[in-house]
Amino acid sequence: MLICASFADVMTTIGYILVALLCLMFMVVVHEFGHYIAGKLLGFKINEFAIGFGPRILKITNKKNGEIFSIRPIPLGGFCQFEGEDDELDAENNPGAFNNQKPWKRLIVLFNGAFFNFLSAIILITLVFTFFGQILPTVGTIYEESYIGQNQLLKEGDVILSVNGKQINILMQEDLSSAFNKIGEDGGTFTVLRNGETIKVTVKRSEVFQRDENGEIIYNDDGTPKTYKAFGFNVSLSYVKLNFFSALGRSFGYCFFMVYKILWSIGQLFTGAISFTESAGGPITIISTMSNAVKSGWGILCYIVCLISANLAVMNLLPLPALDGARMVFTVIEWIRKKPISRKVEGMIHFVGIIVLFGVAILADVFQFLS
Repeated sequence: MLICASFADVMTTIGYILVALLCLMFMVVVHEFGHYIAGKLLGFKINEFAIGFGPRILKITNKKNGEIFSIRPIPLGGFCQFEGEDDELDAENNPGAFNNQKPWKRLIVLFNGAFFNFLSAIILITLVFTFFGQILPTVGTIYEESYIGQNQLLKEGDVILSVNGKQINILMQEDLSSAFNKIGEDGGTFTVLRNGETIKVTVKRSEVFQRDENGEIIYNDDGTPKTYKAFGFNVSLSYVKLNFFSALGRSFGYCFFMVYKILWSIGQLFTGAISFTESAGGPITIISTMSNAVKSGWGILCYIVCLISANLAVMNLLPLPALDGARMVFTVIEWIRKKPISRKVEGMIHFVGIIVLFGVAILADVFQFLS
């Protein structure tokens, strides 16, 4: 029985990992498809679109244009191979080569991978908000007995959508505190969802009685109750399903919020405010995180996929060697100079860059494992 149970646990864990790998492959394929579709529309010659790395296990060739679609066994990436992408070719001999296309076309192709990741995040988060719900603060207990001048506009069960016109987005518990901490002493305007209807209420801070650990009111020396400024209600986080159009409208703000959090985290890493060894992770850490998310439910997994997809978009646009952002920088320099930097020099920079990036990713996974 113990052996059977252990075998079942192992197979379940393998299943979680496979789902995580499929999610990672989905994000990579979406990114490469963004490059592919832009290249096709702008007339680039594409040699191969591959899913995965390693030797081909499936190859389909388009007889009309020679394009190859392939599937490879290592499910940690993929690529869209353009003709002459890393070669210095004569435009007259090979006008369809990537580096012989106009700079503005190349910029669109390079940018479109990240754009498709961001677009897929918007689509996916819209579906998540519709079918699983957005994590939002919901009004719980209203302390009517402890108020002086109690504000009756809020009701228990109200879902807070925005404060002072700013959409509430929650990734971590601190995001909730941040949203309420920015409200002034005079209160603010809340947009709430109540019984399927969106309404606005003006909520003011009131004097709330201070209480001890037993719930008894604390008095001053002169016999008057001690008070402090507060809203006089508590909130809890819960999944709130939205109708499709509300979900679609809120998905844009949520995705931009994720991008902001990613950029903020990168800034914190560079300043040393957060530790690289504790916060960063490579592909193994990503797969582990997603496989753990599967155990928590599809809703949590979809949230994680959206976050990683947005992260993939942001990271690829950073001006780091081997990434799309650096290639865009070289293209802009070429556009300004009217001639490219030596392709050999650029190729060497990207080669060294990808070795460094792989090294950093492996190192991050090692630190995560050791911690």
